[in-house]
Amino acid sequence: MSLKWWRGPREEPSAATAGPASPAGSSGSGATAPEPADAPDTQQDGTGTHDTHSAEVVTAEQGFGFAELPTEAPRTGPLSPLPAPLLTGLPTGLPGMRADGGLLRGRWIAAASLTGTSHLLHGTSGQDVYRYTATHDGSGLVLVVCDGLGSRPATAQTGAGLLASYLCEAAAHITGQRMAEVPQDVLREVLATGNAAVRRHRAAVLEPLTDSDLAATVAVCWLPLPAEGEDEGVARNALTGHAVRVGDCNVFTLARGGYEAPFPAASEGPANVVTAYLPCEDPARVAEYAPVALAGVDAVVVTTDGLAIDLFDSPSVRTWLASRWSVPCGPARMLDSLRYRRQGSHDDRTALITWSAPLDHIPRLEP
Repeated sequence: MSLKWWRGPREEPSAATAGPASPAGSSGSGATAPEPADAPDTQQDGTGTHDTHSAEVVTAEQGFGFAELPTEAPRTGPLSPLPAPLLTGLPTGLPGMRADGGLLRGRWIAAASLTGTSHLLHGTSGQDVYRYTATHDGSGLVLVVCDGLGSRPATAQTGAGLLASYLCEAAAHITGQRMAEVPQDVLREVLATGNAAVRRHRAAVLEPLTDSDLAATVAVCWLPLPAEGEDEGVARNALTGHAVRVGDCNVFTLARGGYEAPFPAASEGPANVVTAYLPCEDPARVAEYAPVALAGVDAVVVTTDGLAIDLFDSPSVRTWLASRWSVPCGPARMLDSLRYRRQGSHDDRTALITWSAPLDHIPRLEP
């Protein structure tokens, strides 16, 4: 059963106003007691109502001797000033910010990935990776996100990158005919092919690493493209997407500001304990499949768990992201959409989105 949210009366604690941050101590935390809650202004930017904050609040990083661009992203819950970020010295580390935005087979795709504050506090690498491709026969788009397990800080991001790339390579061979007949089997085969490729790579190049050293959770979503000459709107309402995952990555659909999730939220228990991942001996045993209803959907969002948890648990984050993603985003807008702060949200954040609007509804930017 899918979960569905609409804007409602549920409230969260208001954000704590961050003054100039104190220098980090030997632990690198730099934490201070939260200050009184701010009273945010309400502003309309043409994409929805959201809270906005003064540049003095959102550029407190200048206390460390560097400047950052201001943002209107919300701040919810008691928050301490952020410490100065520590970069990883690992040669396998990923860039702290990655973003894309553009057309693929006539569909607008945007993505962003931000390293979580838990990694920046300790100088370790973020471990989220996204990839996208189109099938060779033109029948669909494929969106992939992978999240390396934090218990392997030196190698899991390598596994996530390998897995995402090999899955896209396998998924490019999907045909529309087979997806119409046995979509669950096709996507499970994609997982098995990508899983086997990572294991071969490990044995050939990365020995003596084990499967668990490269462990990553994953979500793969296939979305149909209209056949040549087929009306885009009719195709979108008549067809269904398909998704498969291992672990706690997730898929959301966004329609008129509300969300649905084909996969349920993580079951009760420690949020940081993952029991299913790739590569492994038997990917079919740990894979979950779900259809993705596309009728009336404005956008499809594939996320790692750091963002999925915030979407499940935070009304303010859902409202903010719905407003930012109400139109196709360029790379800078995608990055800024993930710059919100929320108490307890310290993991990497990754979102990979495609919009359903026909091409002539996509705004044209001036050169």
